[in-house]
Amino acid sequence: MCCDCRCHAPDRPLIPQRLRAMKSLAAICLAILALSAQPGHADTLDAFVEEAAQQSLFQNNSAHIALEKATLPEVKAFARQMIADHERFDKQLRQLGESQRMAVPTEPSVASKAKQLRLESRDDSFDRIYIDSQAETLEQKLMLFKKEAMSSQDPQLKAFAQAVLPGIEKQAKTARDLQEKLKPSAGALKSVNP
Repeated sequence: MCCDCRCHAPDRPLIPQRLRAMKSLAAICLAILALSAQPGHADTLDAFVEEAAQQSLFQNNSAHIALEKATLPEVKAFARQMIADHERFDKQLRQLGESQRMAVPTEPSVASKAKQLRLESRDDSFDRIYIDSQAETLEQKLMLFKKEAMSSQDPQLKAFAQAVLPGIEKQAKTARDLQEKLKPSAGALKSVNP
């Protein structure tokens, strides 16, 4: 025997003790993993601010592209309005992020950057593609803000979401109206001869 303890005594085998210790350790690890997997208050707040900022950055950047490439006056007017709205929105979101001690993204998401590159490379049918991308992003933003306005546990974020929601709804309606206007009409389709 190496020491005077009972851990190596013949009447107490070493394997069951180690097995119990491993089971206890595994249970502790699983408990920690379960707790970390549940989104905490800070995680959901950060996710909201991050997603809202990235969507806004994409909309602002693509609106600047639209000012250069759009051909229809209505699309250019929509782009100008998006820029004005998002400059205000971005400022409010940054102030809110700072008050909550959250990092607010300064770049759009990778997926948004890919959409932006597609917009930059398009010349033909740019107006329709731009409005389609804005309508899609605004619908996602609308869902995000409705959820935050209804269920946020943070009073500042809830108030912010409720305050900007009417503006997002107005932008989404304008985008849908433009989308409908830019849809190719059935009469414009040419038949293909076999």
